[in-house]
Amino acid sequence: MTTEIMPAQNLPQIKGVKDVPYDELFVSGHRTCQGCESALVMRHMVKASGPRTIVLGSTGCMYVANTTYYTTPWVVPWMHTQLGASGSAALGTAAGLKVLMRKGKLKNEKINVIAFCGDGGGADMGIGAISATLTHKDYNCLV
Repeated sequence: MTTEIMPAQNLPQIKGVKDVPYDELFVSGHRTCQGCESALVMRHMVKASGPRTIVLGSTGCMYVANTTYYTTPWVVPWMHTQLGASGSAALGTAAGLKVLMRKGKLKNEKINVIAFCGDGGGADMGIGAISATLTHKDYNCLV
């Protein structure tokens, strides 16, 4: 069985600081320290991937800092995953979107899936799920 893979989204090239879009998809409201590298990575990754993105975040410090008191800094759809399940959650989300598009319930367009995980969710407990995810051809991004 062959799977047709849609081409990557044609995003405009950013050649300088003045070309960076003004739209923010990771806004204020998180509780990280100023200059927190994890928050900056999340902000720039989702900004580069655009508004047609679904973000998954595993349990960890960024989960606690970003989603306490029923608030979230994410403008795009966001979902919590268990500590070791970032890879399988990303793969399941991408596969679910693909099925909904095939059935005509969603418009057939590129939707980015990004899963963020830390050292526990990515290397310690989550290495099995991530290595299994990398054997599939569905588009997703694990950070």
